[in-house]
Amino acid sequence: MTHHKTMTVKKTCLDDAVAIANKGTHCGMCRIDFLGTGLCPSGKKHGFLAYWPQGRMELVKHLGEGKLKPTEKLLEIANSCSLCGICDKQCNFATQLRPEKVAQALKDYANALDQSEFQEVPEDAIVRGLREIVGEKWATNDPVIISSYIRSIIPPDAPLNYYIVMPENSEQVSKIITFANKHNLPFLPRSGGTALSVATPTVLSNGICLEHGIVIDLLRLKKLEINQESSTAQVGAGVTSFELQKEAYRHHLRANVAEAGAHVCANIATTGIVTTWGNRYGCFADNFVDLELVDMDGNIKHHHDMEISNPYATDNNFTNISLSPSYIITEITVKLFPVFDDEEAVFVPFDNVEDALDMVLELGKRGIGLSLAVLSYKYLAEFICPTRQIATDFEDVCKNYLKLRYVLDVVCTKDDKKIIEEMTDYTIDQNMMKTLILGSPKLASLKESAFMKVLSEEEDPLRAIFAGPMRKHFEKGLDASPENIAKVYDSDLQDFFKKVYSKPEFTNVVWLHAFRILPSRLMRQRMTMGPGGAIWAGDKKHVLKWIDMFAEVGDKYHLEHALGFISPLDNGKFIYIEYDYFYDHNDADAAIKISKTLLETTDKSLVMGNIFTLINYLFKGIYRKEHVLYPLQKGLTDEEETIFRGVLHSVLGDFEEW
Repeated sequence: MTHHKTMTVKKTCLDDAVAIANKGTHCGMCRIDFLGTGLCPSGKKHGFLAYWPQGRMELVKHLGEGKLKPTEKLLEIANSCSLCGICDKQCNFATQLRPEKVAQALKDYANALDQSEFQEVPEDAIVRGLREIVGEKWATNDPVIISSYIRSIIPPDAPLNYYIVMPENSEQVSKIITFANKHNLPFLPRSGGTALSVATPTVLSNGICLEHGIVIDLLRLKKLEINQESSTAQVGAGVTSFELQKEAYRHHLRANVAEAGAHVCANIATTGIVTTWGNRYGCFADNFVDLELVDMDGNIKHHHDMEISNPYATDNNFTNISLSPSYIITEITVKLFPVFDDEEAVFVPFDNVEDALDMVLELGKRGIGLSLAVLSYKYLAEFICPTRQIATDFEDVCKNYLKLRYVLDVVCTKDDKKIIEEMTDYTIDQNMMKTLILGSPKLASLKESAFMKVLSEEEDPLRAIFAGPMRKHFEKGLDASPENIAKVYDSDLQDFFKKVYSKPEFTNVVWLHAFRILPSRLMRQRMTMGPGGAIWAGDKKHVLKWIDMFAEVGDKYHLEHALGFISPLDNGKFIYIEYDYFYDHNDADAAIKISKTLLETTDKSLVMGNIFTLINYLFKGIYRKEHVLYPLQKGLTDEEETIFRGVLHSVLGDFEEW
């Protein structure tokens, strides 16, 4: 009877929690203090992913599926959580999930276990050797901790024959690599894991995951020092974009950074950080001054070393593809840029992409604006709306009633703003954007309303709303306030989110651009894959054809899809395009569709020519754009296409089944 009661308690504990955990996407937002709540005390203290909210969700999934047998470490992990509620606030803002319920379920489950149900974890020579390098606390072969890294560097069905190690500095990374080579063990670094979590459900897992060996978790490399005189920052591999930006802003400076939870060193290594600030702040090696890396033999090197002949040179041929690094960047010196007192955000609405493209290229060539991007209505809605359902309805209103299908989104000084206003009939200013953010629930609720039907019959609904007599009525009707947007959250969180939205920065578009918090909502309870790349901007028809190709492939595989953003690079000579496909990461068939989409769009892009694809981008970030983008390859011949497919086959393994 006692055993039966225990099993019932365990099952009841996990059922609801597994449903929540399955929706988790490893966005990494629970590991940065973007809401001013502080960080998970357990995660801060213990470091390993299993002690953070996202790691606990992974544990609950594997326990619920019967794939993980508990160890005594599970009890320690579960009881290290104080149920403080910080994770619920962070995760709810980004993804609408409630990870504290998962933590409570894990606590109940672990404490209901009998001692006989814990498996022993023998300590072997490898884990002892790693502990000699990093300390007793920071290396483990415990399957419970290992399992929390599944889907963010470890393949979903892999046996848990790994070691997780958390070094503190470059010297320890060097010793770990030397040790791994001595024992013939493969290894891979892990920073935030977000990009890996996007890719691991797909065919890319064959090229980016570690099948066994040592996972080097770089979270503890937290050096962060600002040199205001040189406008640079020294950044360790464990520092996130948000952390760097927060420190830079204290000195009235700005860094060119990726999404808030992304790790700076890893992003510079992979893509050079592709952002909407790239036309002004640069791309690839433009983003850094110097770096420290550890090569695959364990040697510590610097880009300023005399014996390095040309650290920026690379082969930009279509066959030069790598999905795993040939070095580990442990520290980087990045450039910082001035923050001007008169910065503003201005949006120019369009009902078609061609006109929006014309204007963003013109601004890019003329050097107008600090951040420049064309956003689709879907991208805009995902960012500013607090829930996925509100975002969906907001999209419908924008597309079908307002005819707001694209916006040119510019962060600029007041002088540049005057130029932009002279180039167009009307704009959406900062005050209106604040209204749209706080009023997004009300605007979404107006779908199919009489007001929207009347508005849609206007010859130019955008002019009527943003530059005509209806503007005041529109603003008043949205009832935009922190109190009203907070009402869409769970009742116990409403007071908290009222305070969040009362903070000026959470409706300040310039601040939101710089700190890149809102893009995490693209991974709201489902995954997004964003292929694309750089394309020569001189042939507009070629650019539009490329965008159409992405849409056609999305339709072919019946995927939810939309243009993400278009942003100029290198004085408007190139533009970077991200095209987004959304899918349920727990659906194996959906992952197959995404894999086919990724391969097909890459192949078609290279056949079109004058395009540098996302796959080609990877691990070109420390090279100069002059060595990567100039010249772009012409369209592949039939023979070259066959060679390219062979290269993909060698990198990804047997992908024909996809």
